[in-house]
Amino acid sequence: MPQEDPNLAAESERFEELQRLQDRNAELEIVFDTIRDLISTLSVHEVMERLLNRTLVHLDSEIGSILVVEPDNSMRILLAKGLPDDVVRNTRVEMGEGISGYVAQRVESLLVEDVESDSRFQRRNRERYYTNSCVSVPLCFQGSVRGVINVNNKRSHQGFTSEDLKLLEALAGHAAVALANAHRYEQVLVRAQRDALTGLSNHGHFWSSLNIELSRAVRYSHTFSVVMIDVDHFKAYNDRYGHLCGDDVLRGVAKIISDRCRACDHAARYGGEEFCVLLPETPRGGAFAFAEKIRQAVEANQCHPGDRDPVTVSVGVATHPADGSTSANLVKAADTQLYRAKQEGRNRVCGPGTVG
Repeated sequence: MPQEDPNLAAESERFEELQRLQDRNAELEIVFDTIRDLISTLSVHEVMERLLNRTLVHLDSEIGSILVVEPDNSMRILLAKGLPDDVVRNTRVEMGEGISGYVAQRVESLLVEDVESDSRFQRRNRERYYTNSCVSVPLCFQGSVRGVINVNNKRSHQGFTSEDLKLLEALAGHAAVALANAHRYEQVLVRAQRDALTGLSNHGHFWSSLNIELSRAVRYSHTFSVVMIDVDHFKAYNDRYGHLCGDDVLRGVAKIISDRCRACDHAARYGGEEFCVLLPETPRGGAFAFAEKIRQAVEANQCHPGDRDPVTVSVGVATHPADGSTSANLVKAADTQLYRAKQEGRNRVCGPGTVG
């Protein structure tokens, strides 16, 4: 039996080692390139989207999703590629439920070679998946699980490997740093845009939102309304009962406004005892109805403790495009109607076309 040439064996080992180094170098390049991409944005949603897109490219896959943990400890799909809209919209996963719930609860990455035969899950694979294999990795930052990233359907129709799982773990691990940075930035941004006393948006953020809404309304020929709200006789109230009691009134009025806003509405403390609400896609009639609800609620609830002077508000309404074509003109129109409400006796809503 001929003996193996030691030179050929050594050459083969060197070639295999070179191949391993090249593969490792390629993987590191993928990771470093992904890190650069993820840390170049300070938006949490953008970090998630870039992570998912790059993951699908580097794992050569067609289907991926990122689930995030909700306050009630369930999970919903935040982002997905290759999944039907109704699945993305309606999917809710409890901790411990299915593959995603298993990974989130145990904080443990998972390579499932066959979802139909794995005793932990044993579910029929859906028709849109042409392999039974998947990988799932927890997304952790600031010391807790914030979500899970899942990948299915290799374009090669092959199952996932342990190397695929390691790469996904590396990408998700570095994404955690980018997510933490983006989350801290967004928290600072929110604080910078909020009025410290009432929790509503501040003056500057209101104007930014108004300009954005105006651009959108012009582009799509939509209408929207601006509502200005002022606490009646607030200076006299402050002088009589003190600034701490005045602060209680402002917080109370702010809560009444906030509780009656839709998710798309934008409420702000405009300055002093004056508030402003932006009502997207709301015509004049809807704005008047909203304003009257605020007026009635303040009058009925009384935003102060004890037996003190009653608190009321005066309100002015303006609607785009009828009452102004620019942000400044709209606010001026609403403010003019607010002044009119004051002049006509306070505790009322005024707008163009209303009779005092």
